[in-house]
Amino acid sequence: MVVTAHFIDENWMMHKRIINFREIDSHKGEDMGRELLDCIRGWGMKNVMTITLDNAATNDKAIDFLVKKLPNLYEGGKHFQVRCMAHILNLIVKDGLKYQNSHVECIQKALRYIRLSPQRINKFKKVMKDCGLQTKKFLCGETPTRWNLTFKLLKSASQLREAFTEFGIRDKSYERDLDRVPENYDFEVVTEMVKFFEKFKTKTELVSAISKPLVNLFIREVLDVDIHLRKWSTKPMFLDMVKDMRMKYDKYWGAYNKMNDFMYFAVLLDPTTKSPFLLHAFKKMIGYMEPSLTPASMDIKARQMVREVENRMENLFMTYLERFDSGGSCQQEASQIVIDVDDNNDIFGDFFLYGR
Repeated sequence: MVVTAHFIDENWMMHKRIINFREIDSHKGEDMGRELLDCIRGWGMKNVMTITLDNAATNDKAIDFLVKKLPNLYEGGKHFQVRCMAHILNLIVKDGLKYQNSHVECIQKALRYIRLSPQRINKFKKVMKDCGLQTKKFLCGETPTRWNLTFKLLKSASQLREAFTEFGIRDKSYERDLDRVPENYDFEVVTEMVKFFEKFKTKTELVSAISKPLVNLFIREVLDVDIHLRKWSTKPMFLDMVKDMRMKYDKYWGAYNKMNDFMYFAVLLDPTTKSPFLLHAFKKMIGYMEPSLTPASMDIKARQMVREVENRMENLFMTYLERFDSGGSCQQEASQIVIDVDDNNDIFGDFFLYGR
């Protein structure tokens, strides 16, 4: 078990430290909860705000155990667990990759055939050179459990369509040894898949950053995935695939009350967003979930939702004020951290155009 602590010092600088790395005897939920509790107590931690684990059933039981043992949790631990966004994106994408299998597998088998011997690899590189293609784009390998590597494979393969065709002409065993060689339509489908999954790759890389505070980006990135799925759900080739991905999305992020409160609070504290962006986001949510409402009704409901979040944040602030206010004031110069935000974020771009 690896436990990593994130905390902010008195100068508002974020730190990341591995505080536990050990083999555990049992992976049962309660036993894992005990290990985590021992680690927290061993370091003398008095306050723990949130914890992030993968979305396994045993981890949920570990959270239940910790919530009962740790004091001072916001709303009795209701928002103690922050589910890993990168892991949820991974689950959504894996549900999507189950589709278009015949086209993907056809290219995967062709790749395995080429990579089976150094002679075939050299022959394929020679074909690429003759076709005027960069050898730096040569086909990468893949790992079945890592969808991002499958994505890289498909992206590189989609750029080498001409080389595959020419290789089939020069290698006499290519068509004979494979059940089916990749055809133009296979590459057309895969090219569209690459366009679709590019958004998820970008999101995963963004939220996997380890040296920057990212919680303020959570809502905008989640809603951008929502918009992306809705756009592609109208394409006949992707209907079934996006439908399954939508079900997985809705399981974790499909409703206002499924979001962790701290994610909303981070939007309120971000000087580039605050309440106006939260209002814009809620209007988008309501518009998708309750399209029969009039614009005026949507606005009223969204403003009420924003007020509820603001009230909950005020209650949290007052709780901290009662516990830690010493009657004085202290001003610290906040550290300036610049975060590169995806320029292709539809929900955020829409906010700057129309939401303000």
